[in-house]
Amino acid sequence: MAAAVAAWALPVTFGRVVSACSRSIRRPPGPGAASLWSAPRRFRSQIASSPQGYVPKTSLSSPPWPETVLPEPAEETRHHAEVVGKVNELIATGQYGRLFAVVHFASHQWKVTSEDLILIENELDVACGERIRLEKVLLVGADNFTLLGKPLLGKDLVRVEATVIEKTESWPKINMKFKKRKNYRKKKREESAS
Repeated sequence: MAAAVAAWALPVTFGRVVSACSRSIRRPPGPGAASLWSAPRRFRSQIASSPQGYVPKTSLSSPPWPETVLPEPAEETRHHAEVVGKVNELIATGQYGRLFAVVHFASHQWKVTSEDLILIENELDVACGERIRLEKVLLVGADNFTLLGKPLLGKDLVRVEATVIEKTESWPKINMKFKKRKNYRKKKREESAS
């Protein structure tokens, strides 16, 4: 009996939903309908009145922090020449203390000073006692000044040289390939001088 009552209530409920939807789809005549259909025309006219490429100022279109003003190129070159002149004057008079540099060499960055030793794992095609020039200089500094590169300092601005002291054989590198349960095993030994 409960099943019969539920089956009888379902068509009535479904019929009410269909009639409500059909009433909302139909456009009733009158002033309310005209205002609904004229709304897109009103928005189109507002868009056309604003200039092309205009973005209103909101928190998303402009950041909350103040805009930075970059210096003019002529002023920047004048300031650069002034700083380099002061640094050259300090070096000429010998009032700079201990110099240091950050260089990029053999895929690493090294902070070096005079008489420092660097141990690298790479193989170089130079003989012992040869002097090499480290050209990728990121930073040079002393007690009174620091010159930063963006990202590197110019070759005419700074010169860092190194001497190859020793080349010895490194430990042998063993490359092992192995697949479990496949009876596959390969062992390769590489010896190199560094």
